Amino acid sequence: IMYYATNACGTNSDVAVLTITALPSAGTISGTTSVCINSTTSLSSSVSGGTWSSSNTSVATVNASSGVVTGIAAGTATITYTVTVGSCTNTTTTTVTVNSLPTATIAAAGATTFCDGGSVVLMGPSAPAGMTYTYAWNLNGSAITGATSSTYTATASGSYTVTVTNNNGCSATSAATVVTENPLPSAGTILGTTSACIGASSTLTNATTGGTWSTSNTAIATVNASTGVVTGVSAGTATISYTVTNGNGCTNSTTASFTVNGLPALSAIGGSNTICAGSSTTLSNT
Repeated sequence: IMYYATNACGTNSDVAVLTITALPSAGTISGTTSVCINSTTSLSSSVSGGTWSSSNTSVATVNASSGVVTGIAAGTATITYTVTVGSCTNTTTTTVTVNSLPTATIAAAGATTFCDGGSVVLMGPSAPAGMTYTYAWNLNGSAITGATSSTYTATASGSYTVTVTNNNGCSATSAATVVTENPLPSAGTILGTTSACIGASSTLTNATTGGTWSTSNTAIATVNASTGVVTGVSAGTATISYTVTNGNGCTNSTTASFTVNGLPALSAIGGSNTICAGSSTTLSNT
């Protein structure tokens, strides 16, 4: 580079040598450029020795040396890879998309505490417009085989969660819903004579205390609710039940068939019912 200065005395000049150094190559960024919130993706460049940075750390952060990007919030961020050689710097960029997580909640369609033989329907969330969800139900932290619908009928005690995955491949697991299945009490065995005549009684017993007696047909047989004394009312059969309820409100019953036998049939007495003193008559019944 020549520089000239001229005045009345003449012209003078100076020379400077300018060295132009080519910019370093920043290479090409490769790797998956979409990530879920709270997940990571690794980016790399074909040129080593550079430094990574993010345009928006509220959406995505990046490890300056490794290129590992972490999703923070839904949106997009520009990830820059900068290479410096001497005093010369070059950059290359890519856009990373951070996808939102699905909503993972459980709603119970009824009481989550029930007796043996009961159940409750657990319901996962519905997908918002434009989004699809898949579901995987878990019991005590382990996947339930085949439980992949939006609802699950729980019949056993434990902690239930549902893992929801949206069509961006992002997953979230709900808080646990605790289900309690209480056992039924023992209703024991009914003992005693299970037949009686009309107007007569029979006492039934059960080794399990605290239960209540009942009859299926009071027109045939009645039963004292506390003593178990059955009284025949008319010929036929009735089911006598003994019902026990435990402290959890769970009820169990045992039954016995009780037969009420009718009195023998009688026809009218035949013969003369008027006689003289010292005489006799013959009466008959057939």
